[in-house]
Amino acid sequence: MSLSTAQITAQLDRLLASDARATAVAIRAATRQPWPETVSQRGRTFALRWCESSLAMREALCSTEEDAASTGLGLLLLTPLRTHEVAEDIAARLFRGQVFQPEGWDMVRQLFQAGDTDARLGRYPWMPQWLIDGTAQGPYPAVTSGFLDLDTAWREVLRRFLGLPSARPDTVSLLQWSAQPRAEVSLNLLPAAPRRDVLQWLADAAGSAGALVLACVEGGRTADALPLGLACGVVFAAQDEGLTALGAAAIRLERYVEGRTVARAEGRAWAHAAEQALAGLGPELSRALLERADALLVELQIGEHAHLSDALPQGLAQRMRRYAANLSDHVQAPDTTRLADVERQADEVLRHRLGATQPQRMDRVEMSRRIARWLCSPAPDAVTLPDAVAWQADDGAFLDWARFRLLGGDDLPELSRAYAAVRDAVIVRRDAFARTFAQHLVEWNARGSHTHGPHTSGALGGRTVPVERVLEQVLAPLAAAQPVLLLVMDGLSTSICRELLAQVARLGWTEVVRTDLGRALVGVAALPTITEVSRASLLCGRLTTGASGQEKSAFVSHQALLAHSKPEAPPRLFHKGDLAEETNLSLTVRAALAATGPRVVGVVYNAVDDHLSGPDQLHQRWSLDDLRLLLPLLHEAREARRVIVVTADHGHLLEDATRALTGGKSDRWRPGLDARAPDEVALSGGRVVVPDAPTGAVGMVGLWGERTRYAGRKNGYHGGVSPQEVTVPLNVLVPHGLSLPGWQTASPAQPDWWELPPLPAAAPASPVPEAPAPRTASRRAVAPQKDQIDLFGAASVALPIPTPVLAPASAQRSTSAPVPRPAAAPEDWIGTLLRSPIYASQRQLAARVAPPDEQVRQLLGALDERGGKLSRTALAQRMALTEMRLTGLLSAMRRLLNVDQAAILGVDETAGTVVLNRVLLVQQFQIGAKATGGRP
Repeated sequence: MSLSTAQITAQLDRLLASDARATAVAIRAATRQPWPETVSQRGRTFALRWCESSLAMREALCSTEEDAASTGLGLLLLTPLRTHEVAEDIAARLFRGQVFQPEGWDMVRQLFQAGDTDARLGRYPWMPQWLIDGTAQGPYPAVTSGFLDLDTAWREVLRRFLGLPSARPDTVSLLQWSAQPRAEVSLNLLPAAPRRDVLQWLADAAGSAGALVLACVEGGRTADALPLGLACGVVFAAQDEGLTALGAAAIRLERYVEGRTVARAEGRAWAHAAEQALAGLGPELSRALLERADALLVELQIGEHAHLSDALPQGLAQRMRRYAANLSDHVQAPDTTRLADVERQADEVLRHRLGATQPQRMDRVEMSRRIARWLCSPAPDAVTLPDAVAWQADDGAFLDWARFRLLGGDDLPELSRAYAAVRDAVIVRRDAFARTFAQHLVEWNARGSHTHGPHTSGALGGRTVPVERVLEQVLAPLAAAQPVLLLVMDGLSTSICRELLAQVARLGWTEVVRTDLGRALVGVAALPTITEVSRASLLCGRLTTGASGQEKSAFVSHQALLAHSKPEAPPRLFHKGDLAEETNLSLTVRAALAATGPRVVGVVYNAVDDHLSGPDQLHQRWSLDDLRLLLPLLHEAREARRVIVVTADHGHLLEDATRALTGGKSDRWRPGLDARAPDEVALSGGRVVVPDAPTGAVGMVGLWGERTRYAGRKNGYHGGVSPQEVTVPLNVLVPHGLSLPGWQTASPAQPDWWELPPLPAAAPASPVPEAPAPRTASRRAVAPQKDQIDLFGAASVALPIPTPVLAPASAQRSTSAPVPRPAAAPEDWIGTLLRSPIYASQRQLAARVAPPDEQVRQLLGALDERGGKLSRTALAQRMALTEMRLTGLLSAMRRLLNVDQAAILGVDETAGTVVLNRVLLVQQFQIGAKATGGRP
């Protein structure tokens, strides 16, 4: 037998363990090998000598014995001779007087510090040498029981020679191994006997799907094992089972697995394991494997069915093309039937595994789906300007958030065209609303031109607050209760504000609203909607024009703000140039925001307005983390327990295929009263302040349509009179745990269509014995009170708004009406649940943690009407709770409903959804099919 260096050192180690004084050791080796000149073991060094005869052994002993006495160097003789073939005088000088015959399993036991070995290891006579050779990669861990079992030995062989991680690798491990570049090379290095036994061992361990992987290996297709598994996800797809093309592909698949027939169950198991294996590989390797799987589908002649796969790139592309077709059809004639196709195909796209690597594309799919829902709703029914402004803040903001995400299109031209059609459809409907909005604005402004004057009342007129009254009517009353920060984000639209406010909870902030209103306040910009006019009016507390110097002096001397400030700490206002100090937040600003600073602080933040003048070739996603200096501002304010009022001077429109008109002084307005173009409207007096106008000239012409501008092309525009430019966010934030008298935590602000598709029309429901708990806060704008003060202090005037042509009424769902409920079951299943003895027992176990039955009914009803699944945000909205309070309620509900740990009510934290398993609920509470109307 050939003797490796590892075997020599193992044998030497065993002998030294019995006697560390050994100096001359002889070990039998059949042939000479390229051994090193010396080996070391247990702190001793031995010189290796090859001796083919007794004479050679005698010479080696004589030449080294003198050195050994002085240096401690040992001698290790390797010879083909046996003990009885060695002369007696030589044997007398050898350790124990013999030539040691290497015993494989003895050395292996020594290597593992084992006293005994598994008898089944005797089936593999090649294994001792491989285990001994494996010590070249490091010593083996000692077996704790003193017994070397079968799995331990196989684990070390597979790990050290093939790179497999365990003794009995499953199909996933085999697939991940097969994808490595050296997998096939390492297997081919095995001699015939070890290779045969290794393949058999792996097949026994990995099961039928693993056997298919090994069939690929034996057929020389090791690198194709994982891609073929991914292809099986299409060949054996459950949703198109029985398709002729897939059946033919299953037959073609046999040539890749050594002619084996692949059963459906085996193919699906292979596919499932391949997707799991792919998730554990690096991006570059995964990309190559996916591309190969796409190519294999073509070889199997089923490339057009790639959409059946949740993993393949072509599958995602085909799903997105299908989504584009459904979306385009729906946009042309919106109705609930086409919307159902859009929803179904969007789910297919978003379910694809590659979606996680392409978040922006998936975001556009989600946003376009939301708009598709909105297209099935009727036009806004606002009849006054305050109503219209409120609609822009409540619904229009989310609509703009969604459609502006579609700018730039998609990688696929079909989907880009569909997104363009969606934006066009939105603009058509929005322009109809904007035209009427402008008409209301003109008339209301004309009425106000005769009644406007200093407004000294501290009471708010409903939700709408002109920017010039924000200091007096919002900031000053808040300052009376708590130190405040007025955060003026120049040019901030209601849509960007909503996007940013969705992120504030993680930073320790809570949005609050006035208790008597139940919804956020809304600001109205001064006209024209430019910084020089509207920001100056906001910070000066009166209609005016000016720059930062005038704004500062007026802000610090504002009487309503001074009334709540100490004489030694008057209000402070910081502009863009004041904020940074060596790119960090200025120490002066930090000191002002601290608890010892002025009670009233204002900060002007220009990131949004600056963005409008930038290039339009960037996908802008608004994140608090990306707005420099803003997080330190929020941190300082939170530490000082300040209330923040987030507002702006005006909003804006983004560039979306606009055309230029001549004669404008700025982006979307010009002085004068000669409105000539269809998109123009003239306004004068009232809240119009024309900068640098001649004496007596107070008129302006503004653009209300979204597709026109006066200035050169930019990223965005303002100055006009569209709802997006005139409506100003006015939101109040408090640090977590802070209570303000007269204010309450805001319910989630999203409209219905943001989270949920409209339900199909249903037959009138039977009376429900117990109605769900009433909502504490309406999701729609609160109707103005009889004594509501309008923008100028005069009574509100109702003006008709023409309704654009929409889909048939039968296909529409009013956004102000309650979500329709499906036809009631013959019996009230929730009531039956609440009366059941098991439920009563669960309530006793939950004790004080158990929520009231009315709240249980409300939550279960909300989930049931949506098929048992709702997003956390949508459920919080229906429960009129903040998401923070919903978390506590869900915890209590799971303790109440999840009998014996059964997952009746679950929360998918990754997807952000709450799931009700009604089938399991019926079983666990034993309430029977009759109680659920025969439904599971």
